[in-house]
Amino acid sequence: MRNGIAVSALSEFVNEIKNDPREAIAKYGVELNWQSGTRSRVTALPMSVGPHTVSRDFTWEIDEPRQLLGCNHAPNPQEYLLSGVGACILVGFAVGASVMEIQLESLKVTVRGQLDLAGFLDINPESPVPFTELDYCIEVAGDGTPEQFEKLRQTALQQSPNAMTIMKGAAVDGELIINRHV
Repeated sequence: MRNGIAVSALSEFVNEIKNDPREAIAKYGVELNWQSGTRSRVTALPMSVGPHTVSRDFTWEIDEPRQLLGCNHAPNPQEYLLSGVGACILVGFAVGASVMEIQLESLKVTVRGQLDLAGFLDINPESPVPFTELDYCIEVAGDGTPEQFEKLRQTALQQSPNAMTIMKGAAVDGELIINRHV
């Protein structure tokens, strides 16, 4: 155990995946229910890792600040998106450091992005709707060398599912179900 990471368990999991690639498939989901205004309540759905179902009994709220017509009761969707990218990079960095037998003293990831709300509000067709760039900063202290920490930074980014989804894009498919209340 290093940095709170069970490195031997990771090694066992890697071997399981090598023996049966189906073990590597993780499926996630969330359900959002509108509360009022811009506020929604999110519930994590059960996930699966390989053939195993994992209960995820978590709920959280999403809201917008008053300037964006919300009540400022919870982080907004963009803050959750940025936190998901940052947390994924942080996990990769911490696990990588543990595998490399580097003891961390502290680790902080900051992620920032800028939106042009004229795109979201359909005011200016030239304004992009998405973030066009995300900037991140990793602050670390530990017994690794600068070269090891740089390698960890690069690897954490390249192996971050969330960062790679943003960088490479993912198809977003949807459907609409209309429930008629009589």
